Amino acid sequence: MAKIDEDSTFGSKLLKLFRILLADQRKHYLKDLKESLNCSSQTVLRLMSEIERELGSNLEMGKNGRLRWYRLAPQTKTGRLMLDDRDLRFMEICRDLADPYLPEQIKKRIDNRLWDLSVQLSEQRSPEDDRFAFFSKGYINYSSYFGFINKLLDAIREKKICFIRYKPSGSKDINLHYFAPCKIAGMNGALYALGTYVQNDLKTPKHLAYYAVHRILDVEVTDHVADFNVPNIDFKLFGLPWHEPKTFRIKFKAGKSADYVRERIWGAQQKLIEEEDGGVILEITTTSEPELMSWIRSFGAEAKLLK
Repeated sequence: MAKIDEDSTFGSKLLKLFRILLADQRKHYLKDLKESLNCSSQTVLRLMSEIERELGSNLEMGKNGRLRWYRLAPQTKTGRLMLDDRDLRFMEICRDLADPYLPEQIKKRIDNRLWDLSVQLSEQRSPEDDRFAFFSKGYINYSSYFGFINKLLDAIREKKICFIRYKPSGSKDINLHYFAPCKIAGMNGALYALGTYVQNDLKTPKHLAYYAVHRILDVEVTDHVADFNVPNIDFKLFGLPWHEPKTFRIKFKAGKSADYVRERIWGAQQKLIEEEDGGVILEITTTSEPELMSWIRSFGAEAKLLK
C-alpha cells in the first residue's frame, strides 16, 4: 500500500481530484482515487463533498456492488460550448493549418485560448508544441495589416461601404476607390478582399473587384450601407473572380508534371482524362483566365493548352 502523503495540502488534493474527474468522464472508483491522491478513504469523501457542494447534480455517484464510484457529468445547456480533448486537438489542427495567413496578434490570442482550454481539459501540453511545419518560398507577414483586416471584417458584418487607398502592383500611383467587401479570401499565401466597386454616389454597384490586403494603404469604413446585392462568387473555381466562367483543356506530359496535377484538386469543376502514354488532360472551369495561363506557362514544355 502506498504511503499516505501527509505533506500535500487539502487544497492541492482537491485540485488534483477535480482535474482527474474533468479529464475523464468515466466512473472513478474510491479505491483508485485513494491511490492516485495518496490519501485515505475519509479524505477522498471529504474532497468529494466539497466538489458536490460546488457542482451539485453534475457530480454523479453510486455503487457497483460494494465499490463506490464518482463521475463528473456536466449537464448540457443551450448555448454552452461543450468541448472534449478531441475537439481541442481539431481546433489546434485548424489553427496550425491556417498559420500562413494569420497575423501575429491573432496567433497569440488563439494560442492563449487553446492553452486555457487545454488546462481546463487537463491536457498536459505546451503552447509551443507545434505539430505542423510550413515551407515557403516567400510569405507575407500580415501583422502590420491587422487593423485593415479588422475594418474590412467590420464592414462585411455591417454591410458598409469602405473608402480604400490602394497601390496596385508595379504602379507608383495610389488609387482611391469606394468598395463594398463581402469576403476575405486566401490564395497562394496571400489574402484578398473581395467585393464590389461602388460609384461615387455610394449607391450604384459597378462590378466585382478584389484587393490584395498587403497593398492596401488605408481603409475607412463609411456610414453608408451597401443596400444592393453583391454578385455571387463561386469560391471553388480556379483563381480569383475576374470574368464569367470559362472552360479550358490542358495536356500534361507523362512524368512529374502529370503526377503533380493528378494529386491535387484545382477547382470544383474539373475533369481528369488519362492518356495512354501516361500523360493527363485537365479540363477545368475558371473565372480567372490570366491566372490560368500564367499557371500553365509555369510548367514550360510539360503543359500544352488544347482548348
